[in-house]
Amino acid sequence: MKYVARPGRRSLVVISLLLVVFAVVRAPASLITLLLPPSIQLRNVDGSFWNGQASAVGVGGTIVQEQVEWRFRPQAMLGGKLAWVVNGRFADQASHLDLVLHPRGVELKGVSLVVPLEPFAALHAKLKLAQLGAVLRITTKALGMDAPIAATVAIDHLFTPVAPQGELGSYRLDLNGEVDGKGSWQVTTVAGNLQAAGQGAFDAARGKISGQLTLTPQTPMPGLTPVLSSLPKVGDGFQLAF
Repeated sequence: MKYVARPGRRSLVVISLLLVVFAVVRAPASLITLLLPPSIQLRNVDGSFWNGQASAVGVGGTIVQEQVEWRFRPQAMLGGKLAWVVNGRFADQASHLDLVLHPRGVELKGVSLVVPLEPFAALHAKLKLAQLGAVLRITTKALGMDAPIAATVAIDHLFTPVAPQGELGSYRLDLNGEVDGKGSWQVTTVAGNLQAAGQGAFDAARGKISGQLTLTPQTPMPGLTPVLSSLPKVGDGFQLAF
């Protein structure tokens, strides 16, 4: 009988790992779409999992970024991490973030994103009714891992087609929290005919947010009257609680 040598268990593990690594290295960028929830879409994806690009990123059917590209940073592997530089654009303004994968989780660094408000406002029934639009500028040094939450969102040139008198105003949203994802938020008015002030709490791990937002018109806004009148009256303003 002829003896046929069989690879040991360790050799099989090594071979399996090599096959997995080879498959990932060769994986086309289009496979990324399989990892995304249905509400997020990538258009015209090209390249690989490591270095690639997409003509646009959509959320709920609305484009939030264009000319998106990601570039792998191999030097991060020396520290036991996988890292990518991600760049994009919206309304001719640049966005940037560093995506870092650790053995313990995901971290975003140097976040500077410019995105539209519309697909995010549509997540709340009453805000969706108001058809709000604006440009959001999101900045934070780091999110995830052991970094406490400290982010600022500038809401520029808020408008709605139901109020033909023009822009409603510009606002600032501050988010502060602990490494466990729990924290507080506060909204203040920068300028505008619709004053907004509010505060509350959030739990990023559970995807929950609560609080009150008071909206106070400084001039007559006939187009917004039906929406505002559906909210409880608080002094001269109207309060949205969630």
